[in-house]
Amino acid sequence: MAGEQLLGMMNSKGGNESDYADIVYGKVISSDPLKIQTSNQMILSESFLVLGRQVTKHQERIRVLAHHDSIGDTSGNRPDVFETIEIDGTLKDGDSVVMIRFNGGQQFFVLERTNDRVGDDN
Repeated sequence: MAGEQLLGMMNSKGGNESDYADIVYGKVISSDPLKIQTSNQMILSESFLVLGRQVTKHQERIRVLAHHDSIGDTSGNRPDVFETIEIDGTLKDGDSVVMIRFNGGQQFFVLERTNDRVGDDN
């Protein structure tokens, strides 16, 4: 029922299929300046990209739960603490990304990276 209503709304909007928002996959071909090549070989420069939080350098406030800890000969229970950590999610050459193409295709929201960089300290 709700699906039929949604489909009806989409159909009543008219236009081409390419006028709606889509999921687009791409690969970073340059990190400075940022350029992403889509799967259909289109190259997007920074002016067409909006970066999501997961693909930027940002800070997060986290809670470290109470636990028992030992350092050398000293041990004890630590209480819950809140810490601020920095997460460097900046895009690098070769990263694969998922983007959302805005209505009309003039801008792309870079949602997240699809490849892991486990153990990458750079």
